[in-house]
Amino acid sequence: MIVGKNIRLRAIEREDLGLLQAWRNDPDVYRYFFEREPLSMAMQNRWFDRYLQSESERIWIIEPLTTPVAVGTIGYARMDRRNCRCEVGRLLVYSPEYRGKGLATEAQYLVCSYLFGHCNMHKLYCEIFADNHASIGVYKKLGFQQEGILRQHVFRDGVYEDVLVMSLLRDEFRTIPAMEGGSRP
Repeated sequence: MIVGKNIRLRAIEREDLGLLQAWRNDPDVYRYFFEREPLSMAMQNRWFDRYLQSESERIWIIEPLTTPVAVGTIGYARMDRRNCRCEVGRLLVYSPEYRGKGLATEAQYLVCSYLFGHCNMHKLYCEIFADNHASIGVYKKLGFQQEGILRQHVFRDGVYEDVLVMSLLRDEFRTIPAMEGGSRP
């Protein structure tokens, strides 16, 4: 478990799969995912079985410290230990009453701290739809910089959409005093 000032990140359990399936099938949510297929519970279970075997991917449930209620997810994938880099993302604050309260920024801060400090990563990167201004704002607050644009990279709702590539190097990681509980990695 990773604990911050206002939230904790805990491991996904099989009991969470129904909730994750419902979130992923919500049209307001899946519009920001690159995979756009409705998920059955069988598909969710197959994903979880593969996920448990992976050494290069982790996804956590975001919970407020005040209550053990799942409000979102966050994680990383494609960890490359040789080159000390990995992709961050899978960021979702699903519950509307928890949006706009800084939980996404704190969750991403905790993941960056974990990856730079505990996992010795040198570079973190992400791909985001160019119209996902909320997520872009979270990454910019932490010091991520735009590396480029993958033009017309994803076919979504009958249109080819641009995707931004953003990255953050360990030395560029900005600490946020309100979230900082200890020393910077």
